[in-house]
Amino acid sequence: PQGAIANRPFGSPGQPRTRSAATTAMDNPTDLFHTLARDINCLAEDNRSTRKRALQKIHDALLCASPPHAADVLLEVWGGALRVPVLKLFGDPVEKIREMALTLVTSLLDVVTDVGSTLPTLIPTIAARVGSVPYAETCEEVRLQLLELTRLAVRRGGAACASYSKELATIATSLAADAFPDVKRDVCALVRELATALPVQIGVHCAPLARALAANLAHPHSKVRAVTLDALCALFQREDSALPETAERLVGLAADHTPSVREQCARQLGELLVTLTDPAPHVTRLLPVLLHLLSDDVPAVRATALEALRRAGERVHPAADGDRAGIAHSAPPAPPPSAELAPPFDSTPPWGAVQLVQAELSELLSGALARLRDWTALMRQRGACTLLGLLWLGRGAATEHLDALLAALYAAADDDDAEVRAKIGACARMVGVQCEVAVAITLAVRHCERGDGVSIGQRAACLLTLSHMLTGMGGDAVGPHVRSLARTLSRPQFCAGAIPAGSGASADEAGSAAYVQLRMRLAGVVESLVQIAPEACADEPQAFHLYATLMQLVAIPSAAGDDYGPQRRALRVLDGPLASACQMSDKGALHARHGGRLLEHLVNGEPASNDAGEEARAGSTGGCPKPALSSTGRSRPEDERRQLVIELSAAGANGGSNGHRTDGAASGEGTTAPAFAAWTVSTHEWHVMQALLQHAPGSFAASHLLTVVPVLAALLEPSREPALRLTALGVVQRLLSDNEFCSHEALRDWASIVMQALLVPNLVWRAGRAAEQVRLGAALCLRTLVQFEPSMLTSAELIEAVPTALPVLRSALEDDSAETRLAMCSILERMLPVVGGALKDEDVRGLYPDLLKRLDDANDSVRLAVCPVIQSWLGSVVYEQHYRKDGANLDETNLSYVVRGVLVHLDDFSPEIQAGAMRVLRAALRVDPAKVCSEITAVRERHRSPKLCDALLAEARTAVEL
Repeated sequence: PQGAIANRPFGSPGQPRTRSAATTAMDNPTDLFHTLARDINCLAEDNRSTRKRALQKIHDALLCASPPHAADVLLEVWGGALRVPVLKLFGDPVEKIREMALTLVTSLLDVVTDVGSTLPTLIPTIAARVGSVPYAETCEEVRLQLLELTRLAVRRGGAACASYSKELATIATSLAADAFPDVKRDVCALVRELATALPVQIGVHCAPLARALAANLAHPHSKVRAVTLDALCALFQREDSALPETAERLVGLAADHTPSVREQCARQLGELLVTLTDPAPHVTRLLPVLLHLLSDDVPAVRATALEALRRAGERVHPAADGDRAGIAHSAPPAPPPSAELAPPFDSTPPWGAVQLVQAELSELLSGALARLRDWTALMRQRGACTLLGLLWLGRGAATEHLDALLAALYAAADDDDAEVRAKIGACARMVGVQCEVAVAITLAVRHCERGDGVSIGQRAACLLTLSHMLTGMGGDAVGPHVRSLARTLSRPQFCAGAIPAGSGASADEAGSAAYVQLRMRLAGVVESLVQIAPEACADEPQAFHLYATLMQLVAIPSAAGDDYGPQRRALRVLDGPLASACQMSDKGALHARHGGRLLEHLVNGEPASNDAGEEARAGSTGGCPKPALSSTGRSRPEDERRQLVIELSAAGANGGSNGHRTDGAASGEGTTAPAFAAWTVSTHEWHVMQALLQHAPGSFAASHLLTVVPVLAALLEPSREPALRLTALGVVQRLLSDNEFCSHEALRDWASIVMQALLVPNLVWRAGRAAEQVRLGAALCLRTLVQFEPSMLTSAELIEAVPTALPVLRSALEDDSAETRLAMCSILERMLPVVGGALKDEDVRGLYPDLLKRLDDANDSVRLAVCPVIQSWLGSVVYEQHYRKDGANLDETNLSYVVRGVLVHLDDFSPEIQAGAMRVLRAALRVDPAKVCSEITAVRERHRSPKLCDALLAEARTAVEL
């Protein structure tokens, strides 16, 4: 009050305003009263100036005397005729006079020895001015003075204020709603002083006071919020009946934007738990706030909250049964480093706080999970922070609630708010740290495997939660469960069962994003597992199961719009963590070790998770599988497998089969068809096989041709759907483009079969654009096969293939696709020098008209490409003018037809075509110079320019002379 009075109109007590205003002290109250009698009477005058001057004189006479008046003299004067007139001025219409009257009263009460006699008139007068809303006092500064005067009366009056507790509570309740921040702060100070001065009488007024103050917990000024919290806690220590309805507002302070307010909140609530007579009914209301503050960004706030929990635990001492105490004690002393938890969750919690939380865990957990379902992001953030603290302090006791807990984590894993998602991830890691590992893994895997009624998004959330849990558990805890986890993850229905057959990615963007998210998170689970427990993941059969899981992820079709994220991540895990865990240099070594087993499972229609006897079999063969088995379980010899391929291709080349050959067709046994005979373009096993052959080194595929070629031959039957054959041809093209594959010794035994069984049947003309693409794919593959150096096809194999291949190749020369015609030219250019001498004359008479037609092709690239074909053919034929020599396949007449057809293009407008025709005619000169010269001479005059004809004739004469 002294500081406040310094700014009042009268100045400080005992200091005269001017020398003329100074008065002399009087020891007789009667004399002093007689001196002030006229001024006291003037206080009731109508003239405002008169009232103001009277107040000024009274103030100077009482408080500015030199030396000062004795306190008992001032008390007698004040308690006499002065009190009532001055208190009436509290309602004066002039604001300045009200301020001067308040200043005078405040100064007097600050120096008199007893204020008890003043309270009967002072407190009701103040209550009349500010005890109800709207306030009788309209000036906020004057209301602040009235509040300061009230506080002074409580401090000086002490127990004497007990009779006026109702009026004082009314004043505080009313002024708590004042818009002036200074008034709000002083109201809180008044409440604390009332709680101290009237600890018993204030109890009945605590509830309305608490309700009035609670609204100020959301005030924009942090100082107002802080002092309001202090006042509320002071009230609750006297009477806690209003705490339940105020608790929700206290929870909001845990997210206050001012660190000092949050720290004070932690300190005050901890103190409240310690000082309450019976804290048990309020533990579940106050603990969530402290648990929330454990996740605060400010270290000081976290430390204060933790200390408050420790003290509260020591104060409350809940009675925990033996089982619960045993669970808590059995928890690990601290989280593993892999959990990556922020302080203080990376340390061991205090035992008192653990007991306190465990005693109320069920109710606390229910409240936190309810907040996670709230529609506002702020409430969900509070729920997530509270849940994290609960799991840390609940320790092993949370295992009893895992079903409900995991369901809530799944629902919040993909929350719209980034902070909620981060906290939920930390909660999942804390579950892995604190809960029983076997129970947590079993439940999480069971939830991930659910089929009916579970959406793709829900399954993705399960996988994300499982990944976080594994991170929190650490390698030592997860190691014993790696085998069962790896087997579960490798199941086809687990990897791709949610993706509808034939759809690849979902038709809409939301569905496609959900599928991508699911696959990304499955790869994340595998990555977490390998990084946490690398030694356990390197053992068999889990290493194979994890390899199979990643390959299935790589195999799942995906839209290019997602940048093939899941496939890239799976390959990164395969080439990095898994290869390192298995002590291998890269993924190529992994393919060599496990790819054969995976192929065997795929071809036989067995899930990769079916590992019965695989460990022993893989160990005895050094990681390489035995030859694939038929559906009857018997090993098929290599010759029999090749014969099956040839028969499959023969059916397609002869017009297409109406059904698939059976697995025992080659041996004449009536057995069921192999599993791959039913594959379609959307079959998961076919996708996995494609991925394996695409990403494994070429040597791997070459060493497993006994398994690969029959599958490709079955899929490339001409009767199969074009889309399926296109994917199979894509695999063949990729393999034939790999130098390591083409250089492998094993391929030389299979090259002829690949040509006759896989490629040539798919060059047969069929109607439709899809069939046209199939022919183009087969042509490109065949071109790659025959052009490889050194040649994979021997002369004998090429000659043997002529009867069936040549008619098809000739037909493809007239394909609608210019690319196919170009590919055919390249193929024939490579083949004819080898097989030209072995062709029959009927073959020759059918071949060269087709070649000459290409000289008239609509595409100049084809016209240029066919010239080397004719040139190489002419260099390989066996020529005899009248077929008198054995083996002759070209005579004079047919040579004339060829030369005449080429001479037309010697006069072409294109210089490139002229040059190509010139090279062909030079090759013809080497066959029969005389005949070619006669044909050139016959057309020389019809050419636009005889220059090229003359050059050829000159070359012919030179050749004859030589």
